Amino acid sequence: MNDKVSVCPYCGTKRDHARAKRYYESDDQQMCRAAMNQLTGFFEEEEHKKPSPDIDPYSTLEYKYEHCRSLEEKMETLATGLTEIYGEFTFEDLEKLEPKNAEKMMKAMLVNGYIHETKYGRYKA
Repeated sequence: MNDKVSVCPYCGTKRDHARAKRYYESDDQQMCRAAMNQLTGFFEEEEHKKPSPDIDPYSTLEYKYEHCRSLEEKMETLATGLTEIYGEFTFEDLEKLEPKNAEKMMKAMLVNGYIHETKYGRYKA
């Protein structure tokens, strides 16, 4: 293939270099990528970035809990997550995340040492 022709790896379109517009030129590949990103709008300028919204810790915990693979991982995620959110949590807090098996989960977390009771009805990781 001729050095003066580029071929798109996706659609196979050929582009003759002599007819193409030159927007930026550099021997540094990283600088070329940065210029291309800026030209195509691949990333936003620092001044145009929107501040990230405040993430709800409860919904984050709920998401992590739903994606746990093992029972041990679920117990650890619940114990640490509820403690981070509430400091000390109650059975009702646990029941919001695990409505069907809250009592079994609470007993299992106590027996396995993931949580301990700080006061009557209050638990902490």
